[in-house]
Amino acid sequence: MATKKSTAFEIDTTPSKQVIVESLTRDISIDACVFDLIDNAVDAARNSIFAKKKDSSKGPELPISYKGYEIKIQFGADAFSIQDNCGGISIADLKTSVLRFGERSTHQLGIGVFGVGLNRALFKIGRTSNIVTDTGTQRSELSLDTERYLQAVGWALPAVEAPTTGKASTIIKIGGLSTETARRFADKNEIEKFGSEIGRIYSRFIEKGLRILVNRKVVESHAIEIRENGPYAPDRKLYKTEDGISIFLHAGQHSKHRFVAEPDYDKETNSQITDEFGWTIFCNDRAVVSHDRSAKTGWFAKFHSEFYGFVGEVNFVGDPAKLPWTTTKEDVDLNNRAYQTALDDMRRFAENWRSNATDAKKKKKQHISLNPPPSPPKGRPAKKELPVSNPKPTIKRKVVEKVDHHQIATILPADIDEKHCNDKHLALVHEAKQLVLGNFVYSGLVLMRILFETTVVTYLIRHSAFDAFSETIKKEREKDKKTNAPTGNSSILPSLDEALTYLAKNPDIFGAGKDQYLKHSLTRMQHHKKMLNSAAHNAYQPINRSEALQIRDEILPILRHLIEN
Repeated sequence: MATKKSTAFEIDTTPSKQVIVESLTRDISIDACVFDLIDNAVDAARNSIFAKKKDSSKGPELPISYKGYEIKIQFGADAFSIQDNCGGISIADLKTSVLRFGERSTHQLGIGVFGVGLNRALFKIGRTSNIVTDTGTQRSELSLDTERYLQAVGWALPAVEAPTTGKASTIIKIGGLSTETARRFADKNEIEKFGSEIGRIYSRFIEKGLRILVNRKVVESHAIEIRENGPYAPDRKLYKTEDGISIFLHAGQHSKHRFVAEPDYDKETNSQITDEFGWTIFCNDRAVVSHDRSAKTGWFAKFHSEFYGFVGEVNFVGDPAKLPWTTTKEDVDLNNRAYQTALDDMRRFAENWRSNATDAKKKKKQHISLNPPPSPPKGRPAKKELPVSNPKPTIKRKVVEKVDHHQIATILPADIDEKHCNDKHLALVHEAKQLVLGNFVYSGLVLMRILFETTVVTYLIRHSAFDAFSETIKKEREKDKKTNAPTGNSSILPSLDEALTYLAKNPDIFGAGKDQYLKHSLTRMQHHKKMLNSAAHNAYQPINRSEALQIRDEILPILRHLIEN
């Protein structure tokens, strides 16, 4: 019997529109769909802001202002609409990407990332939709009838180009609401809840000037302020992960909370804000989780009364595809690398709060009043706090280049990465970022000296080199019969001179290829150690502003390396 010849054939894997639409809308809430539409408008506003920027040499940063941009949302029993002036949709984008299923967003620092937000909102909220969009140079319109679309052959939607109005805008109207959706959209209490949620989720955008109206009523920001003038200073930290995600942490006392030992303590006020305690997680300024007190935000122990008053914020900034949010943007992705990195610091900040709360209880038992620091004298501006977002991107400079005094007034620039800094070292870095060296020459030089010594120790510990360093110091001290320093303590701390000598003799400690890069800065630090010591111990030697700034400029490269690496 002859063997039958094999014949190739193709297998159809074309998805069903019905299945795609049902899978998109099955597990998504109406609320999330409304927020998806707001996300799209915010993305358009940010893109417009980026397009207007003249200086594109720097990497993208979150906008500092959305002033002039507006989103109007109208809920009703018959229809839902959202209108914005945030930039419009170009015909090219409408043709190829905006409504294409699963087309990932290319927005820089976007909040609409997964390529399904607009589609699922149109299909979920109602059965008929109309979109009119104008970029200011081209205008287009399309209508979608869900039933007809699902029955039609092919995936294309018809649209028309119309004369532009010359003004950027997008209007989306959705009708054919389900009975349950119509009931919710007509209920005043439900609309108030929507307004409250919008104020929570988009609080940062609203505070930056974005105007959002719900049924013609302006939405107020529901951001929780962290107290700056309390008895315990707030914790802050900013750094960048290896894959480029910037993380900004800020935690401390709720602005309205008071410890029992504080003179203005009010039990009723504290009880009214209990629901606002916990961590709030932002991704590119959009809130994903608010006031969370569960294990997913690092609470190993059950959140209880000793944590009352604690509020914290973490903002993840960068490529939206790498941020720790789920596709609905209603929860965090616990497996995300950036989120796992931040969790360690979140737990540490919560423990700092526990220590502060314990101290406050002790003071109450001892009948010691817990007072905040005094306000600055009248007529002088209060010292600005360290910014918690939008730091300037790290600028790599050659050692031979000097930092412009007029550009950086503080000991450390704001862009110093704090990933490896904790506890006292982190506090010293923050002080160095805030102290204006030209105004406080002697205090600044003393701080510079303390910061350098502490940074060397933390750097060596981090690179598992501190034990060898300690042994070397002890041997050198044993040789020096003039010193009375103890030699039996394995954790003995170095003097400035000992730290500099050890670094000079062991340049490989800086890492491959870094020894020559940092040699000049280390040499200048050795040269300036006498001046740094004089600032603290010499009662007669004057030091002028220019000398202090020169010292700062010349030691900054090695100080930055030891802090960041």
